Amino acid sequence: MDNNAVVNELSKSMGRDAKDIAALLDGITAIMREKLSAMDSIAIPGFGTFEPVKEDERIQNELSTGKRLLLPPEITVQFKSSALLRRKISDR
Repeated sequence: MDNNAVVNELSKSMGRDAKDIAALLDGITAIMREKLSAMDSIAIPGFGTFEPVKEDERIQNELSTGKRLLLPPEITVQFKSSALLRRKISDR
């Protein structure tokens, strides 16, 4: 499901204009980006928790050339679903 499909589904189910829904989703994703980059977790009740994890810099060997590369530190996001969401998925 792509962004347009999500906007259309939310627009239908909430009885709101698609432009309003798109603006709302843009605002939510902007806030999530800001908070996760600041290493804050985001918990959505009944859905799950998004948690940023900082991975340290590391050295990796490139297989094709044999050279060693220094990979910079990076922040990844892990998602842990709530028990309610897991139950609803398993019941289907």
